[in-house]
Amino acid sequence: MSAVSPLTVQPAAPPSEGMRASLLRHLQRVRVLRPGLHLHADDTADVQDFTASGDMETGLRIVVLLEGSVDVSYGPRRVALSSSTAQRAREPALPRALLVSVAEPERFERRARRGTYARRVSVGLGGEWLEQVAGPAASDAIEAFRRQHLAMHHWQPSPRIAALAEQITHAPDLSPLLLHLYLESRALELVGEALGSLAQHAPGPAPAPAPAPAPAAAALRLLPHEHQRMRALHAFLQTDGAMDMSLDALARQAGTNANTLQRHFRAVYGTTVFDFVRETRLQRARHALERDGLTVGQAALVAGYNSAANFATAYRKRFGMPPKLARARV
Repeated sequence: MSAVSPLTVQPAAPPSEGMRASLLRHLQRVRVLRPGLHLHADDTADVQDFTASGDMETGLRIVVLLEGSVDVSYGPRRVALSSSTAQRAREPALPRALLVSVAEPERFERRARRGTYARRVSVGLGGEWLEQVAGPAASDAIEAFRRQHLAMHHWQPSPRIAALAEQITHAPDLSPLLLHLYLESRALELVGEALGSLAQHAPGPAPAPAPAPAPAAAALRLLPHEHQRMRALHAFLQTDGAMDMSLDALARQAGTNANTLQRHFRAVYGTTVFDFVRETRLQRARHALERDGLTVGQAALVAGYNSAANFATAYRKRFGMPPKLARARV
């Protein structure tokens, strides 16, 4: 599917301001990464009962549900998707993923129920985009699946894909170009696992067993409150209040220790706390140079550097040019 037409809404009661705001946020989070490739991410609870619908074009639709539930229909096929129950009570629910083939134009519908929570990522692939990317090299399994209207394939997303979906859902504050590249790179990796999972489940000769992962690479599953703790920390790290805090101080504020904080943050966002902080500060300094006309010394302080020379070295390494060139464009 390359796109869904603007959603029409059928509320169970007159739409409230909260519902209007929720729908507006939904539309704002739909991104066309390139023609035939679009992305939507959300982390919210519905504030009112309503049904939203739109027309789908041909292609594929991928949904990764990290937590919660969604109730949708693709044409006549209704899907109630929920994060699966964990094996042990203290483990978080496991994410779920779905791949849907839309071989002909069809109607899409989502039913919202007040208080229903979902943290999810959706990727739409248009038929023309698939043809352009795959051409005659597409596998038989993928081509056969694409020809089946409303065929559905469920799979358990890998820890890597779950982490990427978290990063998409809570993307950092980047410039428009860098944010676009950040989201597109992660969306394409998600597409790769979805199509690869489809090919792996196709009938045929049994593949050679993959080597077992090393113990150090075992998936780290966070409890719901640990996910929430990392999301709160992620937001706090982008504020001035985190500027001079040590890792131990950040851990104390988050209610954990430094080692656990680092492991959990990397599991959710795929990077260390300090790498994320450094990237955030450098991006903030870049914006200050380009938009506000700060001097290199002033931008160094924005980025948390006492030395303008050290800042210039880090800036050149990150952006491929000295900071004075960014300021020259003001």
